[in-house]
Amino acid sequence: MSIPYFLPLVIVIFCNIGYHTFSKSLPSNINPFIGLAATYGVAFVGSLFLFLLTKDTLYFNQKVNINKYNLLLGIVIIGVEGGYMLMYRAGWEISKASVIANIVVAILLLVMGAIVFHESVDLKKVVGILFCLLGIAWIK
Repeated sequence: MSIPYFLPLVIVIFCNIGYHTFSKSLPSNINPFIGLAATYGVAFVGSLFLFLLTKDTLYFNQKVNINKYNLLLGIVIIGVEGGYMLMYRAGWEISKASVIANIVVAILLLVMGAIVFHESVDLKKVVGILFCLLGIAWIK
């Protein structure tokens, strides 16, 4: 396994730390969804800039590749980001909110992977789920 294999994981880890730190630090006197509009304005400009840096094709040639899943992803991201903001405003600790949410998501994705994508579920994965559930019980 090489650097190109692990680099995206490192990016996800560090950006997730920043994501939760910044989400927890947002002031409570702003509506979280106008905040998301500003956040995604910056994300749009940044993504467009990175697209232009990394691709030698024109935007107009690429826009035909955009499909319904890109649009659906935009919708669910609002729920993920808005949900975390609302969790932190409701008093969730930064050390618990992400862990519990991600464990539940991981378990549900394991089930979904087996049913929808026909991914295998072996004994190691079942034991992993049990450890995750135990972890939730211990962290509360």
